[in-house]
Amino acid sequence: MRSIAAIFILFVFSAYAQLPAELKIDSSFAYIQGYSAETLSRLKHQFDAIDSNKLVILHYGGSHIQAENPTTVARNLFQETFGNGGRGLLFSYGAANTYSSINYSSTFTGKWSYNKSYQGKKQELPLGVCGMVVETMDTLASLSFGMKKAIAANQHIVTVLYEQDDRAMKLEVKVNDSVIRAMNFIPQGVSFAWTDSIRSIQLIVKRGEDTERFRFYGIHVEHEANRGLVYHSTGVGAAAFRSMLILEKLPEQVPVINPDIVILDFGTNDILYENKIDAKLPFEVEKAISWWRSMVPEVLIVLTSTQDLYYKKHPITAGVLFRDLMDSLAKKNDCLFWNWYDLSGGLNTIRTWATLGYAKSDHIHLTKSGYQVKGGLLYTSFMNTLNALGKDMPMNELRIPLKEYQEHIAEPLTPKPTPKANSYYTVKSGDTLSAIAQRNHTTVATIKRINGLSSDKIRVGQRLKMP
Repeated sequence: MRSIAAIFILFVFSAYAQLPAELKIDSSFAYIQGYSAETLSRLKHQFDAIDSNKLVILHYGGSHIQAENPTTVARNLFQETFGNGGRGLLFSYGAANTYSSINYSSTFTGKWSYNKSYQGKKQELPLGVCGMVVETMDTLASLSFGMKKAIAANQHIVTVLYEQDDRAMKLEVKVNDSVIRAMNFIPQGVSFAWTDSIRSIQLIVKRGEDTERFRFYGIHVEHEANRGLVYHSTGVGAAAFRSMLILEKLPEQVPVINPDIVILDFGTNDILYENKIDAKLPFEVEKAISWWRSMVPEVLIVLTSTQDLYYKKHPITAGVLFRDLMDSLAKKNDCLFWNWYDLSGGLNTIRTWATLGYAKSDHIHLTKSGYQVKGGLLYTSFMNTLNALGKDMPMNELRIPLKEYQEHIAEPLTPKPTPKANSYYTVKSGDTLSAIAQRNHTTVATIKRINGLSSDKIRVGQRLKMP
C-alpha cells in the first residue's frame, strides 16, 4: 500500500474551506477507498473515458437522498468538472404522499395508491428503480413535474417508466404544455426525444378498451450524446439496507439506467432505534452486492458509513460498529468504501454540528448547510482518489486506518431504556403481527411474549400491549 501522506492532495472548494474547527471534520478520510488494484483501476478508467463513454452514478439512501440535498451539490460539482450527461431520475413524490425533491415539485390529480420500499413488498404494487411506485385507476388522473430551475436545452432522451402491459391505460405526455406526438414504446414504458429546455412534464392517463390501471415508476432524463456524467438520486425516507432487496422491477428497469457506480448510502435506519447491528445485516448487504453484480457485472459498488447520531438522550455508539462492518464487507466483496463517519468527525460530534447550525435539533438529519458540506466532501473524496490514482506508481489498495474511539469502548452498546408505562395497540382490519411489530419498532416474538399469545392469529379490535 502506498503511503497516504505521500499522495495526499485535498481538493478544497471555497464553500467548504472555512468550516468551523469544532465540527472536527477530518480531511484525511476524504477518499473513496478501494481494496484491489483492479477495482481502483476500473474507477480511474471510468472517469478517464468520460468524454466518449457516459458515466452514470446511481445513489441510494434514506430521507437525505430522497430530498436530493447532498446529491444536488455533488451532481453540480461532478457535472461542472466532467460534463453534464443529463438530469437523471424524477419521481412523483406527491402521488406517493411524501415530500418532494428540492429541485422540482410533483403534483397530481385523481386518486393514487402507492408503495415505498420501507413499507415492504406488496404483490399488487411491485417496486422499481426509484424505490417507490404509484398507481391509479382513475380515468383522467395526471402527474405533473415542475422544475424549479429549467433543465437546459439539449438533445434529451426522456423515458417514462411504467407498467407496459395489456392492462395499462393510455398515456398522453406533455413537456412545457406541448403534447408529445412521437413516442417509442419499449418494455419499460415509452421514450421520446426533446431538444428544448424542460420546465415541466405532465403525464395524463386515459382509459382505453380493456385497460384498467396506470402504474408509474419514474421518469429518466439524459442527454443523447454518450459523454458526461449522470447522477441519479433515488432515496426513500425511512429506508434501511434491506429495502434494496425488494425492488422487484429493478432487473427489468436497470438497462434503461445502465449505472457504472452504485452508492449504497444506508445505515441510519438500520441502527438508530436499537443502537446495535442486527445479525441479518451483513447477509442483507452481501445479498444486495451480489444482486447488483448479477444485473450489471461490471458495476462498481460504494458502501458508506453513517454520520454520528444521538437519539433519545443517548449517543448511537453502533455507528462505530456500522462503519467497521461496511469497511470489512467492502474489503471482503471488493467494493469501494466512503468513510463518512470518521470524515465528519466521528463519535459524539453530531450535537456540535447541531449547535453550529449544520445539523437539525433531532441530531439525526442535517440542515441545508450540513448537507452542502456532505455533498461537497463526497465529490472531494472522489477527486482525491482520482488524483491519487493518477500518480505514476500503480496502487494495489487505497485504505486509511479506521479511527479508534476510547469513549466507545467505555460505553455499553445499548443504553438502558428509561422505564415507561406500557402502551397499547388496537388491531385494525388488515393488520398482521409483523406489520404491527415493524410499526412499533419491536419484534413479533416480543409482542407474543408480553401478550401471552401462542400463535400469530389476531382479531380486529383486539388490544395488544406494546413494549
